[in-house]
Amino acid sequence: MGCANTNVENSKPQIRNYGARDNEIIEENNFEPYLQSKINPSFNFPEVDEEKYIGTGIKKIKGYISNISEEELLKKRKEFWETRIEGNPETWNFLKEICENKDSDDNDILAYLQACDVVPYKSCINVTYDQNGFLYEIPNYCIQDPYIYNIPNEDKEKSKKQTIVFFIWKEGKTIEIKNNNYLSVSDLKNLLSQQFNYDKEKIRLFFGGKELKDEKELWYYNIISGCTVMSMFMK
Repeated sequence: MGCANTNVENSKPQIRNYGARDNEIIEENNFEPYLQSKINPSFNFPEVDEEKYIGTGIKKIKGYISNISEEELLKKRKEFWETRIEGNPETWNFLKEICENKDSDDNDILAYLQACDVVPYKSCINVTYDQNGFLYEIPNYCIQDPYIYNIPNEDKEKSKKQTIVFFIWKEGKTIEIKNNNYLSVSDLKNLLSQQFNYDKEKIRLFFGGKELKDEKELWYYNIISGCTVMSMFMK
């Protein structure tokens, strides 16, 4: 986890295990193992610097370095908040406001959390829980900005401009494309749009498990001769 603090809260409300028969109440001495069992070990906290901290109080977290731009980080945050489905939606909205308010007072935050029966686990906003046993896990990149952006210099990574022959997989068929590796994804979509008389905005392209972004060029995704790019023509 990306928390900076290690002390578990002393005051804990009763919580109910909704995954158990008859909504059993979790006894106080079982809080720690119960919460540990609920926390997702694969939750995507960014890699942290054990010696660096950002923020104060309940929003104090271990620092992290961002390998994506500020614009991409903001999109990542927006995607996180829009895809929360577990727990109480109002609690998620409340936690989002706390994380986005840079001038929030720690005492006010703790008072608001208490009023909503939401408890910070290990005195950190990274993980909180309510009396119904729902956990609310928040990655560091949604709580504080990185202490440094370490974005790869694309000019150094560009491969030599060259003509490549690759393939587009569409509805079980492969389409051969011959062009240069500096072709942008947007221009590739234009080619497919013209070839199939299809709305460019409804074409999505994927390679290596990632969706290709319009502003990037083929070299950026290591698309070379012989590669196959998956396509989705949305209705």
